[in-house]
Amino acid sequence: MAIADYALARPRGRRTVDEVSRASGYTPEKLAQILPSETFSVLADDETPWGLGLDAARDLLRRSPVPLDDIGLVLYAGSSEWGTPFWSPAAKIAAELGIGNAHCFEVSNFCNAGMVAVKLADEQVRAGAHRHALVIVSDRLSQLVDYSTGYFELFNFADGAAAVLVSEQGRYEVPAAAHHTDPQWVDSYYGVLREGEVKVERGEKLDGLGEAFLENFTGLTHRVLGEIGATVDDVDHFLVTHGNQDTQRKFLAELGVPESRSVFQYHLDGHLGGTDPFHALRELEEAGRIRTGGLVLVVTGGSGFTWGVTALRRV
Repeated sequence: MAIADYALARPRGRRTVDEVSRASGYTPEKLAQILPSETFSVLADDETPWGLGLDAARDLLRRSPVPLDDIGLVLYAGSSEWGTPFWSPAAKIAAELGIGNAHCFEVSNFCNAGMVAVKLADEQVRAGAHRHALVIVSDRLSQLVDYSTGYFELFNFADGAAAVLVSEQGRYEVPAAAHHTDPQWVDSYYGVLREGEVKVERGEKLDGLGEAFLENFTGLTHRVLGEIGATVDDVDHFLVTHGNQDTQRKFLAELGVPESRSVFQYHLDGHLGGTDPFHALRELEEAGRIRTGGLVLVVTGGSGFTWGVTALRRV
């Protein structure tokens, strides 16, 4: 079973580092440590995360048309804050696309959710339950940040969407994936209602979260490679969630992997949530850097805290 195709969508809005500086009190020079892009993607006033996901899905199905009645699963992946409570963005997108025979539901696992949804879709297609599954990855992360709180590590939160078609045959096989949650960090971040808007609040700051990222990233990497009988040297590229470039560099150094075998896009945009790896994958494809049979590891992490590693092999 495989990822047949995928499409990306960015919103029309942009926010500048100068705007964040004025709202937060941090200097542009300080903000450049986490926002070297100077501007980043945010939803415009008339845009919604599900609408952006719909744009990506429409683009995907124009490029890779399949019978809509053969799409048996529609998953919407993100951080559970869709903008409209008690409502299903997966069902809404299915309705807009004319998909009438699918099971539609949401996968909430923060910036790890996209690859979890791909794994779930792959398992169901592999089991023969569906011929095709559609995964939508979208969030409104930028709208959840209150810059006046001073939570510097959140200031690169940006918005984007991806749509992924999982089918019996495709461009990338999914030979293995592994995910792990360490619940001791569950209260590190949580949402609060502030002046009628949901914002991210930070709980008691415990020591060791950075080390937990490295331990889980490396541990899950070796676990997935063990499942498919491969080693670190067999991996062509490591695609890492773009939340923190220092963490990405430390992870690669821990494995003894040069940065040339990864993708760094921090100078292009902010942290686009679960869509980060697909933007990195697109860069590799456009540069002709993925060979037939090439192995790519997608390394993700999200609040909760959950970490994941997914293996993709180019067909």
